[in-house]
Amino acid sequence: MRNSAIIVSDISKKFKIFSSPRDRLKEALSFTRRIYHKEFWALKAVSFCLDKGQTMGIIGINGSGKSTLLKIICGYLSPTSGHVKAQGRIASILELGTGFNNDFTGRENVILYAGLMGLSKKKTMEIMPLVEQFADIGDFFDRPVRLYSSGMFTRLAFACTIHMDPDILIIDEALAVGDIAFQHKCIHRIKNLQEKGITILFVSHSIAAVKSLCQQAILLDKGSKIMEGTAEEVANYYHGLLARKEEAKSIKTAKIKKPSDKHPSKNNDPKNLSSDRIPTCQVGTGEIRIKDVFVMDMDGCPLKHVKFNQQVRICTRLKASITCRPAVFGCLIRDRFGMDMLGTNTAVEGIELPDLKEDQELMIEYHLRLPLHNGSYSITAAIGHDPDRPVFYDWQDNCCIFEMLPPDDRKMVNCKVHLPIRIEIKKRA
Repeated sequence: MRNSAIIVSDISKKFKIFSSPRDRLKEALSFTRRIYHKEFWALKAVSFCLDKGQTMGIIGINGSGKSTLLKIICGYLSPTSGHVKAQGRIASILELGTGFNNDFTGRENVILYAGLMGLSKKKTMEIMPLVEQFADIGDFFDRPVRLYSSGMFTRLAFACTIHMDPDILIIDEALAVGDIAFQHKCIHRIKNLQEKGITILFVSHSIAAVKSLCQQAILLDKGSKIMEGTAEEVANYYHGLLARKEEAKSIKTAKIKKPSDKHPSKNNDPKNLSSDRIPTCQVGTGEIRIKDVFVMDMDGCPLKHVKFNQQVRICTRLKASITCRPAVFGCLIRDRFGMDMLGTNTAVEGIELPDLKEDQELMIEYHLRLPLHNGSYSITAAIGHDPDRPVFYDWQDNCCIFEMLPPDDRKMVNCKVHLPIRIEIKKRA
């Protein structure tokens, strides 16, 4: 594995949980070795390999073990079992400002951090103007860090870390803080590092950021790795996992009896995917099922290839297994990288759905133009209980695939979506 930047082998981490500091002391002083703590396994036999120059995302709900895993990789924590092998200098943005001295100025902290990273004084002085410019905190760069706002602290920590010429960059939710302009600057800088071949391990609750920045991803749940694959596959499965958790809560609270499903989905397990479709995820309580999703032209002819800016109908056939009333239906178009391009739902558009009886079907049509860049696109469809909660009767990722053709006039479409624009040029005297 000479091309591997990080190899994580069967990492497990156990913490001792004490009810009070007194119990900790009593256990330490016990001659009979009486145990006063409870064991908590933050990680359970997690393994993965990240190749050099690749970006991997780690996703999961709070408490799934993401931050603990990163701290072990960085060497801040020791694993209870297993081992980590990393090749190259690691720069990390975990708990922002780790290693900073609050009494030092921003400039002095850059020197301190660079020393900890093994940079020479000459190299530190070379990157100092770059860090100062990127942080963009003005005169505060030469004032004590204890006077900084949280936003200034974030700017300094991020600017300092990404300019240390790391071989491996590890980021834990750092992009969730700071203003929007700074977040855009950070994303742009990360993409520059990717172009230079820097290996990146990235933790975020932003699924859009993971799909945009990462080629691979792993999903953690309760300390265990439950899925590994492309960023899009893992992100879609994560959406399904969240939906199933919400459904379980709703069913438990309301004591709803789940109806039998004549066509049970096998896609809850990422290994059991239909052979004639690209990897997908289907979840839902089953009272209503999405039977068909297809794209048609305005004359009712099915389409697999769509012309640029063509007027189309996205048609969905639903079938109820019991008498119920759906609250919202939504449809989303994604590109081949899993990025959301177009989408809306009936609640947003002010459309009220009718009551459905057992075995009754409902057709929903979206009429729209598709001014999309040429390439492959997928449709995600969902029928839900409540517009404000992620609880679904049925939700299917990648339930329809179609191809966008380039414009007939062969004009270049540089962006993902090209909306018609009228440009006026007026010459002034």
